[in-house]
Amino acid sequence: MKSILIIFIAVYLLSGCKIQYAMIDGSIDASTFSVDIFEEQASNAPAGYGASFSNFLKDFVLSRTKLNLAVSDPDIEISGKITQYTTTPVSVQSDEVAALNRLTVVMLVSVINNKDEKQSFESSFSQFSDYNASQDLASVEAGLLEDINAKISQDIINKLTSNW
Repeated sequence: MKSILIIFIAVYLLSGCKIQYAMIDGSIDASTFSVDIFEEQASNAPAGYGASFSNFLKDFVLSRTKLNLAVSDPDIEISGKITQYTTTPVSVQSDEVAALNRLTVVMLVSVINNKDEKQSFESSFSQFSDYNASQDLASVEAGLLEDINAKISQDIINKLTSNW
């Protein structure tokens, strides 16, 4: 009798539960965005990296939010600067030779929300990707930047949608 009562209570409690799904940009009160070409202020950043990151960010936002790309009068304006582009050893072996190197990119991003000024922000975003020290940076740089670009783009969307 006791087990039937416990089952009845469990079924009753579980029937009141709901699962809700929402888009990642549920808190964005906007429909359009634009991305300016990011300035390359880091002296050792590859030529054209600002433009390629800007294009990557446009595609990333388009594929992960409901926002549409606007040529004029966007609701959200994204711009920024590549302020740091460095390679450092991160894993040194016993013979004092690096086993891993780390490529770190830091960007200062400015987001202007023309519909709600309180949601505008300027933040610095930093991400890295490690690679084997026996590899030449030039041979792995494209893959590393793909990884870093995705991480920074996700950070920008997270900040835009969570207002933190």
